[in-house]
Amino acid sequence: MTGGPRAYGSGVEKALYRLSRGTCYFPNCPRRIMEVVEGEPMVAVDIAHICGANPGSARYEESMTDAERRAFENLILLCVPHHKLVDGRRRDEFTPEMLQGWKRSNEPAEGIEALASAGLTDEILETVMEQVVTRVGPKREVDVELDPGLVMSPTEVGAMGTMAGMTTILDINPHMKDQPKVLIANIRNTGTLAASVEGIDLRVVLGELENSSGFTLMGRNDFGASNPRLPYRLEDGNAVRWLTKMETITDIVKAARAAGFTVLGIRAAVRLGTGEKVESDLLEWVDLA
Repeated sequence: MTGGPRAYGSGVEKALYRLSRGTCYFPNCPRRIMEVVEGEPMVAVDIAHICGANPGSARYEESMTDAERRAFENLILLCVPHHKLVDGRRRDEFTPEMLQGWKRSNEPAEGIEALASAGLTDEILETVMEQVVTRVGPKREVDVELDPGLVMSPTEVGAMGTMAGMTTILDINPHMKDQPKVLIANIRNTGTLAASVEGIDLRVVLGELENSSGFTLMGRNDFGASNPRLPYRLEDGNAVRWLTKMETITDIVKAARAAGFTVLGIRAAVRLGTGEKVESDLLEWVDLA
């Protein structure tokens, strides 16, 4: 294979995206490698070099060949802010050994040695990568996160992180209070098998009945034009989102409190075709003004 230090082919890219743990390699960075932007799954990270691509780049090693620089073993995935940090003004703080440690921490140990050879061609690398996935075993892994958000336009939804954070933003920007408020379930397939999403439920978690399903909103579709049609086949590495009107949950919260219950928060639960159920972390509920 010919080309410069960034001429990595499909085998290298597939190896990085499929064998990563699903997030930016910077320690404790939660940024996912795939994100949904205006309803479309997009790559949200850069391919970064451990030892720099060109003279003057961070951690550039003159003795390396371009083939070695673009090899799988010299590449990691970083979100844009961390890529700028690692290769920018603070580049001297990040050694090749440190970044190699991040790589080991973010890729499965089984079989990675077979991929860490700069002499592999792109075609062989892709074949070996498939063998590694097979040897490790196909895995169906689906993650779900629940965020509050605002519908800014027919195609744009802004996530606010937490209910408390959303309250602060609305207090600072009172003109945004009239924007439709939603709960956003972000569903990502981080495994190596496709998954069938059969339904998305929202559960109001009560202090007295935390495991009860008595206050569960089953599969409500408030946004038929933008939510995916179910069942939805979610390929490995892809992501999709499901929107629910905030007012729907607000009414359930009020009913629960009227019945004497303490509302702790909301969870999203994704029902898969295998019968498995994947739940989000608890989104603590805060009443919006």
